[in-house]
Amino acid sequence: MEPSSSRSASEALSSDFFYGWDLLYKSVDSKINKKADVLIVLSHFLLTKHYKFRCVGIGDDKTLSEDEEGSELLPDHWNGDSTKYALRYVHNKVLYLLLGHITEDDLILNLLDINTKNVSNICVTPESLVAEVNGGIIKMMPTATDIVERFRKELCDPVFTGNSREVTTQTRANTSAQVTDPLRIGEPRRPGSYMPHGFDSRPFGFPDVGRGDLDPLGRGSGNLFPFPANPGLARFDPFNPINPHNPGSMGPNPDHMRPPNWNPDYYM
Repeated sequence: MEPSSSRSASEALSSDFFYGWDLLYKSVDSKINKKADVLIVLSHFLLTKHYKFRCVGIGDDKTLSEDEEGSELLPDHWNGDSTKYALRYVHNKVLYLLLGHITEDDLILNLLDINTKNVSNICVTPESLVAEVNGGIIKMMPTATDIVERFRKELCDPVFTGNSREVTTQTRANTSAQVTDPLRIGEPRRPGSYMPHGFDSRPFGFPDVGRGDLDPLGRGSGNLFPFPANPGLARFDPFNPINPHNPGSMGPNPDHMRPPNWNPDYYM
């Protein structure tokens, strides 16, 4: 059985997501000297291809001149420091900084929006994520799709709210609007609207009860069910028992048990 990591990487390669990776990596492979460099190239690939960023050089300068258009390529000396990275990107004339710092075993990346001062961070372990520094992407990073997904959620999306994230949000919103509730019967009514009694169908044969309590004009029945008109139905007598021998009489039934020492003339 094929391992899940290899299968996910193969599925990603069969799509267009990593299209262009080989060309980008070919342009910098001679300068790669450590596994952390590979992860920086992957983050650069994600920002430039899928988030439409353009790289405008190295450093942490927070000013942006109008003539800086940027490129999809990595600039010279992007990995000149052995423990730090600092890359500048632009999108719609907004400057972003990608900063990296290598600790003992980890690579900590930060993405900073210069305008809003929003910053994100992610901590990855190059030794466990990068198997080789040369070869195809499956050989170099068997879990490349998982790494990219983490970069999306933890590094890019908390700071940048445009392009691919915007499209994803709109797609989810449109999908949610089309979801129907299987328990809902008919279309929801506008608040305050009144449907005439008997106009709409009553599903499952339930009686139309309670409409009069909600209708300010008092149309429709209230919460109390009407008394049964047929004496043969179940007895519902909130006032007094009905004398079956004399339905017109409102007196007590003679067969009711009298209290002890009962005297009808007690109050006379």
